Amino acid sequence: MKLISWNVNGIRACVTKGFKEFFNEANADIFCIQETKCQPEQVELEFEGYKSYWNSAERKGYSGTAIFTKKEPITVKYGIGIEEHDKEGRVITLEFEKFYMVTIYTPNAKRELERLNYRMIWEDEVRKYLLKLNETKPVIMCGDLNVAHEEIDLKNPKTNRGNAGFTDEERGKMTELLQAGFTDSFRYLYPDKTDSYSWWSYMGKAREKNVGWRIDYFITSKDIENKIKQAQPEEGNDTTQNEREIRKNIFKNERVNFILGVILVIFSLYLTISFISFFFTGSIDQSKVENLSVGELSSIGNEIQNWTGAFGAYLSNLMINRWMGISAFIVSLWLYVVGRRFMKVAHTRMIRFTISCALSIIVLSLFFGFIFMHSYNNTFLYLGGYHGYYATLWLNAWIGPWGTALFIIALVIILLVHLSYKTIEYIRRVSSVNLTGKAIQAIKNRTDNPETDNENDNRETESNEIQNTENIPSSENDIVNTLPEYPDDPTEEIPTLEDIQENILPIEEETKRVTIETGDPDFVIETAETEVLATQAPMEDYDPTKDLSHYKRPTFDLLDKRENSEVEINMEEQSANKKLITETLKNYNIEISSITATVGPTVTLYEIKPAPGVRIARIKSLENDIALSLSALGIRIIAPIPGKGTVGIEVPNKDPKMVSMYSVLASKKFQECKYELPLALGKSITNEVCIADLCKMPHILVAGATGQGKSVGLNAIITSLLYKKHPAQLKFVLVDPKMVEFSIYSVIERHFMAKLPDAEKSVITDSDKVIATLNSLCIEMDNRYALLAKANVRTIKEYNEEFIHRKLNPNNGHKFMPYIVVIIDEFADLIMMAGRDVEMPIARIAQKARAVGIHMIIATQRPSTTVITGNIKANFPARIAFRVMQMVDSRTILDAPGANQLIGRGDMLFTEGGDLKRIQCAFIDTPEVKRICEYISKQQGYPEPYELPEYKNPDSDAGSNGNDVINRDPLFEEAAKMIVVSGQASTSSLQRRYSIGYNRAGRLMDQLEAAGIVGPSEGGKPRQVLIVDIMALENKLELMK
Repeated sequence: MKLISWNVNGIRACVTKGFKEFFNEANADIFCIQETKCQPEQVELEFEGYKSYWNSAERKGYSGTAIFTKKEPITVKYGIGIEEHDKEGRVITLEFEKFYMVTIYTPNAKRELERLNYRMIWEDEVRKYLLKLNETKPVIMCGDLNVAHEEIDLKNPKTNRGNAGFTDEERGKMTELLQAGFTDSFRYLYPDKTDSYSWWSYMGKAREKNVGWRIDYFITSKDIENKIKQAQPEEGNDTTQNEREIRKNIFKNERVNFILGVILVIFSLYLTISFISFFFTGSIDQSKVENLSVGELSSIGNEIQNWTGAFGAYLSNLMINRWMGISAFIVSLWLYVVGRRFMKVAHTRMIRFTISCALSIIVLSLFFGFIFMHSYNNTFLYLGGYHGYYATLWLNAWIGPWGTALFIIALVIILLVHLSYKTIEYIRRVSSVNLTGKAIQAIKNRTDNPETDNENDNRETESNEIQNTENIPSSENDIVNTLPEYPDDPTEEIPTLEDIQENILPIEEETKRVTIETGDPDFVIETAETEVLATQAPMEDYDPTKDLSHYKRPTFDLLDKRENSEVEINMEEQSANKKLITETLKNYNIEISSITATVGPTVTLYEIKPAPGVRIARIKSLENDIALSLSALGIRIIAPIPGKGTVGIEVPNKDPKMVSMYSVLASKKFQECKYELPLALGKSITNEVCIADLCKMPHILVAGATGQGKSVGLNAIITSLLYKKHPAQLKFVLVDPKMVEFSIYSVIERHFMAKLPDAEKSVITDSDKVIATLNSLCIEMDNRYALLAKANVRTIKEYNEEFIHRKLNPNNGHKFMPYIVVIIDEFADLIMMAGRDVEMPIARIAQKARAVGIHMIIATQRPSTTVITGNIKANFPARIAFRVMQMVDSRTILDAPGANQLIGRGDMLFTEGGDLKRIQCAFIDTPEVKRICEYISKQQGYPEPYELPEYKNPDSDAGSNGNDVINRDPLFEEAAKMIVVSGQASTSSLQRRYSIGYNRAGRLMDQLEAAGIVGPSEGGKPRQVLIVDIMALENKLELMK
């Protein structure tokens, strides 16, 4: 059987480019195509004797597969039977008598490997599907699998390692498939063959240089690998095909090209010398060249005077006199340029250059033929050649001398327009001016002062040269580096040549009329103003991730798959609890009409509907009694449940299940989440994944007693952001007074951290550094607001979109702004150490920083009112409460009871300013966090962490340095002398002596200490005076000046 597989990248475009002809000529038994990008009704594609089967994506213009077969299959199946994987039309299976035929279009991992995690899941499911088919019949699978399996399957494996299609994960999945009992048919026939590819980029002449990838496969079951045979060419065509291939490959050989180029350059120089010699020796050699035979010319005694011998004399006489005149020099120039092009010394646009040379030869030949038409009889040299002479005679006879002159002028204008667009501008300018009176004088003045025009011309020429240079790759490696990853989902088909030509920008706009006032009402000059448009296409969008374009987000295999994370329903437990709740309520004469249970990972929610006439407050008051009857750790009653006419009773499960971070991050909900800053919190009572957007909150307050899951929750928040964002899009400021919670993240400081310019560590542990960092963030916030105001936008999202679309000029101070997430652990300890110095910048950031992308997460063990003040609570609408010990703590953090009734171990209540949600926090262990950080740290990072603005404390800087003459207090010298004379130094004595305030006296004493005049503070005792006599003091003060 003859089987063909082809990724057509848009079947509708291929139909117009000879697909039908190729299909009929190929005459395959089964013809599979991938990436059809259309629905069957969008294209008419019927072939006589073939049945067609289409599987299209739900999204139009995307993905899709099709199979054309001569033999009708027994059964047809679309997809692999899993709904979430069958929406993109990637698989068709035909069952025949002896085998299954499967065509597959594997999803691309995309740029920056955005879809790699989904692809890994997809690969596993497809492998299971193929193995299941293989249990019944052998399988033949073909298609675009979007992976180069081995290094010999692509041209440049080193530069492409880690890119989509050549990651270790993708190659590993292909290895797993082959090891499961399948054979790569191409490698079965050609184990070591190189330079055989199935995909090339459309850019950089990759196809000509054969810089490609082998990503299309025929894979068979091992049971039938012995039936794989090499495809043979059709009878009678093999010789012709081989000859064609040989001819084609000759000119791909770089050595052949270089030698050919050298020959052409040398021959062009030889021609030039022969042409020059012809002007001096042509009259002597002409009779010999025209009268002697070839044999006589090649004899030793030919007496030829031309510097290049008989051959040169023959060529120069032929090309100058007989053919085209002195424009033969242009032929020599053309050969020289072509030779340099073959040698890859120059990169001239040959088609344009050849047309220019041909036009120049015709125009010059006619021009000299017309000018010197009557002097041909008196000289041996025909400047226009026979071509110019006889063409001029014919034109004179047909349109007359004036008509011939005008015809030649028209050809000259066409040539000049072809050579330079400035010709058009010049002709328009000249033709639109009335050459009278002052107008002529104006043109003369412009001619006398050409500096401006020349300057503009030079600038334009320079820009054109730069533009042309940028479009030329300097080497083969450069071409490879500019190749884009092969696209998975472009929505547009390949443009045809006609489409490209239609979309080319026009060089100039329509001429505008401009009137020039001359001072004379009877004399007005009208001239033309032309607006020259850029010949360059609009710039592509700015890519903020370009500096770390090879960065790969962490993979799911870094997380532990915990076996006991699946929720199991224990019917005995549920029935027993239902019975006990009903009986307890009945004991207090409370009737209920219905009860339903919703089982979560750690808690089950029982929803009861009270009978008419029952007061909810009575049920609420029985909280402890119900907990006693259920022997539960603690229950929580929601009376009523918002939005429902029921009362909720949350009862802890006897066998709680852990919610693994893997199960949350690998969920479809998180993968397809479009939030700017998604936080994967865990799972709710209904076992649904809970994801919140930090941008909308915009700040979070976290509280919980020791050991209840607060630190794990913070790690889960950080991890979810690391899995979603690129280092260019997100920065962290981590404050850790305990010095051990966040130290694990210090290895990724060059990727995700922000810090002060003089900071040694990216994780802040010193309270003084915290104050400086928070004030620095306030400066950053103000700077960002200034940029937003300058750009006339309201939020960081709008600003970054404007910058990406290159609507904001970096020369005006604009830059791409990453989100900054500030996480402060042990906030209570920080308040004790720094107090108001910390609270004020936090309040400022919480009030204003949302719009500029700065968000805060504050965590504390003791949610008391002295720590979480009203000023902070008012600006932190989002709250997370883990278990606390007292109801007053719950009211402090949530403004409601409930946190004191949680069961611990990650059980938490979450609110965004509305209803409370009970969530089991996702668990991530320290080894998992360490693996993620190591995975990121091993990749290329920025040279330095993101630098925050420098902050200087005005109070401490004013007089902190005694050697600073400028900032020294005016009383410094007088106070120093007084202290040395009296032998005592204290702040209070300075206050009394000079009648100054305590702050100034303290700064003055600090300056004296810094200058080495007094010692450090010793509590309530006076300071030690370090200089004992006035002479020593005078010398010291003199040295300090």
